[in-house]
Amino acid sequence: MGAQTEKLGTDPVMPLLLRLALPSMAGLIIGNLYVIVDRMFIGKYVADLGLAAMNAAMPISMVIFAVSILIGRGSAVLYSIELGRKNYAEAQKLFGMSMLIYLIASAVITIGGLLFLDPLLNLVGIPPEALPYGRSYLSVSLYGTIFVMLGFQNNLIRGEGYSGLAMFTQVIGAVMNVGLDWLFVAKFGWGMSGAAWATVASQAASTVWVMSFFRSRRSIAKLDWRTFRFYGWNYFGRILYNGCSPFAINVAGSIIWTFQNHMLLEHGSLLAMAAFGIILTVNQLLMGLIFGVTMGMQPLIGYNTGAAKYHRVLKSFYCSILLAAVFALIPYLAVQIFARPIFTWFVDASNTKLIDLGVYSMRRFLLLLPIGCGSILVSQYFQSIGRAPVALFLAMTRQLAFQVPLLLILPQVFGYDGVLFSGPAGDALAFFVACFLMQRELKRLHKCEGEECRAA
Repeated sequence: MGAQTEKLGTDPVMPLLLRLALPSMAGLIIGNLYVIVDRMFIGKYVADLGLAAMNAAMPISMVIFAVSILIGRGSAVLYSIELGRKNYAEAQKLFGMSMLIYLIASAVITIGGLLFLDPLLNLVGIPPEALPYGRSYLSVSLYGTIFVMLGFQNNLIRGEGYSGLAMFTQVIGAVMNVGLDWLFVAKFGWGMSGAAWATVASQAASTVWVMSFFRSRRSIAKLDWRTFRFYGWNYFGRILYNGCSPFAINVAGSIIWTFQNHMLLEHGSLLAMAAFGIILTVNQLLMGLIFGVTMGMQPLIGYNTGAAKYHRVLKSFYCSILLAAVFALIPYLAVQIFARPIFTWFVDASNTKLIDLGVYSMRRFLLLLPIGCGSILVSQYFQSIGRAPVALFLAMTRQLAFQVPLLLILPQVFGYDGVLFSGPAGDALAFFVACFLMQRELKRLHKCEGEECRAA
């Protein structure tokens, strides 16, 4: 085991959390540039129908992302715990099993998606006039599923303490995507398919980088022809069990996005759907900061849970709260103040109808975003210590138990504004549930900390 991994149990917590979280945040922001840059080029060169089609297709992309994170974060939690126990043979098996699951899952999703493309697009609420645009984009994007999934093995790179290397995975792809979007969309005029091909090629480059790490001397897990083995249903079940919380969050997000598409068409317009595509892209960018904190928190809390260093688990959580508060409030205020300039990044300044509607909608839909970040932090904490059912409960409470009913009820009373305020209302309700559960968990941790001190 390298000295880099040992530092998870010895170095001062806040500097260590910053070293782990900042590259993770940067990596997620850079990773989100795939969607952001695609929307910018589509908004400028294809306009409203292209933006509406991308927004409608997002629930399908989110399911692919959900399956990727199910395997990636599930294996990363167990991987960090086994490293904390210095059980490197088990860590290697977890790596091998996750690789095999990725290959099988990507093949199933790609083939199934291509066979049922039009029914899927209709299911998620694409406007009929935008269907050709959605078909053009998604039919290409599905070929990149294998690269999306294998790229998630950078969670294990981060689990070994190499957050900088994990971040570089996104840097490679994002830089390529900007250049290829300009070439394929602006220069060649390939439209929706050009944006999709740019993304697939960029994701392939990122995957090559990730796989090269596991062929290097630095990695604890090793990639060779013997890696792709089925180690038993126990490993399969444990990976899925520990990844079910972020998986559920993203599947629930896909369901909510689908409901929003249908509500926007019923109570808004195609223009509202195009505007919401930009709003939810900005939301993803801001949430990337919080998920970056949780990704930095995960190996730190996972390792110290495995090593029974509960004082470090407590300090890691408190430091994560402080860090999340800073990185939630500052961007939130910026979005509320500079909503109009943000929209002009995505669409031509002459498209005043879309910009006016977008500014009005974004300020309301993201009204309580910092509070929503708190419930995500608590959910990811429980995932990091291997208590997947609690994390799953929180995810389902926030996404399905509150936001789906609110989406069905509020628009019937308030029309389009009801769609907008369903987000803040769901965030507030989920925050209260998260606070209640975390209060009980903190009592347990303080008790374990006391026993740890007495044992010492």
